[in-house]
Amino acid sequence: MTNNMLLNNNDVKPQEEEKPPKQSFYNDVKEFTTETTSHGVKYVFHAAYKSVRLVYLVLWLSAVAYTMYIVCVSVGKFISMETGTKIEEIVTPKPDFLSQEAITHPTINVCPNNRVSKSMLNRQPGLEDLLAEMSRFDPETEEFFDFDAPQNAKYRKFENETWQDIIWKGRPRIGLLQCTHYTDLCHTLKVFNNENYTYWQPHWDEEYQHGESEKHFEWEMSLSGACYRINPKGSIYTKEGDYGEVSLIFFTDLNDYSDESKLDPMYGYTVTFTDNGTYSSTMTSGFFMSPGNVYKADLRKYKEYNIGPPFGDCNPHMKTNIYGTHSRNSCTMRNRDEFVNMTCGCVHLLPPCPENEPDVAKNLKACTLKQWSECGYNATKTFTDMFVDLENDYEELTKCNQACMEIWYGATISSSRLSKYYATEKAKMLPHVVSRLNGGSVDDYEFNTETVYDNLMVLKVLFTSIQESNYKEYVKYDYTALIGDVGGQMGMLLGASLFTVIEFLHFLIKTIWRCACRPANNPAGNGFRRQYNDQDL
Repeated sequence: MTNNMLLNNNDVKPQEEEKPPKQSFYNDVKEFTTETTSHGVKYVFHAAYKSVRLVYLVLWLSAVAYTMYIVCVSVGKFISMETGTKIEEIVTPKPDFLSQEAITHPTINVCPNNRVSKSMLNRQPGLEDLLAEMSRFDPETEEFFDFDAPQNAKYRKFENETWQDIIWKGRPRIGLLQCTHYTDLCHTLKVFNNENYTYWQPHWDEEYQHGESEKHFEWEMSLSGACYRINPKGSIYTKEGDYGEVSLIFFTDLNDYSDESKLDPMYGYTVTFTDNGTYSSTMTSGFFMSPGNVYKADLRKYKEYNIGPPFGDCNPHMKTNIYGTHSRNSCTMRNRDEFVNMTCGCVHLLPPCPENEPDVAKNLKACTLKQWSECGYNATKTFTDMFVDLENDYEELTKCNQACMEIWYGATISSSRLSKYYATEKAKMLPHVVSRLNGGSVDDYEFNTETVYDNLMVLKVLFTSIQESNYKEYVKYDYTALIGDVGGQMGMLLGASLFTVIEFLHFLIKTIWRCACRPANNPAGNGFRRQYNDQDL
């Protein structure tokens, strides 16, 4: 029995060692499909029937092709950086001392359509003729208005005058008569229908000039003349509706219009509503308002939020400049002044906010009439031509980023002619008012109802709602949307994830490494598997 067992043991053939599969790219891929976390791809190689493997191959290749298409489309949408705007209605938080129903009143900018007053021009004979000659100057036919020409000798006494001084001295002698509000912050003058005319105060120009004016009013020197800025510091808070109304009465003083201004088809005022840091000189448009009417402005506050790089072009560091709150318009005016100052050594008018950029403002001075005619006008025209040029690129001189946050006010304007009874009553009181505001002289006026219709304008400003409408720019297709779309398609169609991508990259690197490092005397790569295994990678 023992011998039989020995014989049986001898009959058993020793089991051969299993040979490793031949090294090839096909075998590597087949092995990878069994190890990857992606679903379905292993059945392309390991399904029991060829027909099943073929079906899986077609489905998998179709899923890969569609996924690549979605990836390309998604990346294209992301690169295009499209943006949109969404609107939010909010009630802004207020300081502790204010009711939640309060809202900050805007600055009301009122610019007379009379750049230089007739009374000022009469005090300097010849100046009005000079300004008319300079306005008729044609740069296409003449190099500049020549003060040294013999025919212009009579104007040489004005060659060192500046536009800044002329506009300041030619500001309205009569203008804002009354500003009333339910607080005491707007009472620049006593109530208009007060019968005790001794309470009327003279105009406060000199007080303003020495920095002693009330905080609710200041002047602004602009190319259209001296403009009123009412509530420049934002100290007036109001409520919605008639309870928060700010009422203004202006006297146009038509008799003090210069001959040039009288030829303009529009007389009266240009009115704009801005945030407290924005000036009328930076606004591209306004509302024309004529005497003889009462206007009602229903306001609504808006905020616009823009996004910065890489999707937008707003610069969060640019908040103010020498023209007040940063915007495209104020930035353009700043760049214009820098260009004119660099070319001519002066600017047309000094900017209103030199404290915002002291390093820039310290080098600015107002052009004299001679400097303006010889250099300033042409330099300004050159800058304007570059700014509006659509073919050439002058971004270094004219490029301005939009503000990351802008405040603006929408206004619905309605008007009605002053009633005859109102005009008759005011005509009785105007002589006393105008006399005090005009240094005691009323000789150039015959006060009657027609005078009121020609000169008196009433403006009532109020809010229709305390809510702010916020316009927020947003990226339509950002990083999260890109990752969501690509990851969703890969997960649904291929069962893939981020780790699947890492596995695939690892497989590619390993394969390239094997091909690059395969020994020359072992093209089959069998020795390679022993010399370079996966642990080396």
